[in-house]
Amino acid sequence: VSTVQAGDTEVRVATLLDTGTTNEMHDDTTLLRSVRVMEDETGLILFDAIRFWIGGAVQFDYYNFDGIYNHADNGERSEGGSMRRLEGTLRAALYDWGEIKAQYDFDDGIFRDLYLRWVSERRYTPLTITVGNQIEPMGLDQLTGNKFGIAQESSAPSHAFGTWRSLGVRLHKAFQIERADRPLDIFDDEAAFVTTSVGVFTQDMDESHDTDLAVTGRVTAGRVRDGIALHVGLSGSYREGDFDRIRLRPEVQEAERITLARPEANTQGIVGLEGVYNNGPLHVQAEAYYSNYRGRVDGYGGGGYFQGGWFLTGDSRGYNARWGTLAALRQNGRFAVELFGRISHTRGSDDISGWNEYKSLTVGSNFWHRKFRGSINLLYGESREPIDNEDDGMALVVRAQYLL
Repeated sequence: VSTVQAGDTEVRVATLLDTGTTNEMHDDTTLLRSVRVMEDETGLILFDAIRFWIGGAVQFDYYNFDGIYNHADNGERSEGGSMRRLEGTLRAALYDWGEIKAQYDFDDGIFRDLYLRWVSERRYTPLTITVGNQIEPMGLDQLTGNKFGIAQESSAPSHAFGTWRSLGVRLHKAFQIERADRPLDIFDDEAAFVTTSVGVFTQDMDESHDTDLAVTGRVTAGRVRDGIALHVGLSGSYREGDFDRIRLRPEVQEAERITLARPEANTQGIVGLEGVYNNGPLHVQAEAYYSNYRGRVDGYGGGGYFQGGWFLTGDSRGYNARWGTLAALRQNGRFAVELFGRISHTRGSDDISGWNEYKSLTVGSNFWHRKFRGSINLLYGESREPIDNEDDGMALVVRAQYLL
């Protein structure tokens, strides 16, 4: 962090090498006008209107798994390395009313995020309208992302029912609820926020389903006081398109996908519940989903996960009450070490082939040093009915991540 003089006022400016600033720039819920680096008006302004930042992320995995994780190859052991993420990101503040983001995936050759966001003038409870490719407002796992999530990949039920990145328009609003205006006085302080987010979307980018139309919304309530964060949320989505399977990624990127059921539906409804408790180095998170499929072959699915972690170095997971999401790690020292565990359960059923379920246990550790993150995940997964003659398996994944 450097110090410059602006008239009679000393302005602290975070350089692009600052870890906290880089994390904020990679956090989609962070508005650019609130980031410290944007206060520096030297070298960041173009045409007296655009203030921009360019960065990226690199993730490389070593994996070793067998059994159900490689069921299409008779459960044989698979070992190797792969580039999990190689992306470039451009974010820019436009005048005083908005910002743009372009996140390009060099591996797949597509824009993951490509949107224009209008931001109201209210500083602490702004209204935003986002138009373009973006994450739909459903599920903490998806909204947190794998750069800052506790495990390397989102949980199996989150992937099956709550992972959507789509083209559309979304409105988000945060409300700071005063004590006198609360119908239920759940929180005992004035730092309580309620968020509402709703959007209309078309094509989804991350799944093989052919989505024609989707309406997705989310409501949360949360607060942070004395380092303790509490959060509850409810989300829902109504979708029209072609939905022909209940399929999940078994929490390992390179593993074979697992299909639990095969409905032939043209509509899908999803409901999700979520909760978070953070208290210093301890953090606990849980989600549950239910999904209903209607069409020529009806079906339903559901599941949930519970995960918890502990920082051996006394660090803590952040929470952003104005967006109802987890924030990037706040490091107290030069490095941080975390131990965690997660259990998950996913079920799928259709009216012809019956039902199947997948259960998973993940334990692991994360290590941070500035903008570098190293992680180890050890997983065990099993299904009720065999998938290509495989009903369980083990996986080990080691990941190196660096944020630019």
